[in-house]
Amino acid sequence: MPSWNDTLIIGVTQIDKEHKKLFTAVDRLLGALKRGEGREKTAQMLNYAVTYTKEHFRDEENLQERFAYPGINAHKRQHAQFILQANELVKDFGTAGPNVALTIKINKAMVDWLINHINTEDKKFGEHMTKAIKS
Repeated sequence: MPSWNDTLIIGVTQIDKEHKKLFTAVDRLLGALKRGEGREKTAQMLNYAVTYTKEHFRDEENLQERFAYPGINAHKRQHAQFILQANELVKDFGTAGPNVALTIKINKAMVDWLINHINTEDKKFGEHMTKAIKS
């Protein structure tokens, strides 16, 4: 599983710290799934990862509003779409429990999406915020 690395830094300290924490949460979740740590423990980790993602998105969007980020509406739509996918994963987990197919889905839905989103959309916001602070 790809993990946090310095190429994912967007230059906004709070957001970079939250991104690292998100990757840690997802990494622990995928590790628990891989090790077969049981339904209850894995459910707690999945719920934490989804809840923390929602908190992170809220924090990010609040900063975008504060710094008048012009791409905020599109960014919010991407976050909302991701939350729908994450909620589906929770639903799938509730129905089928931990399994290989779900592990693959989580890896693709969470890790791949987060890496792509950070490297494209969040970096645009990071550049905007850096310019706004210097102005």
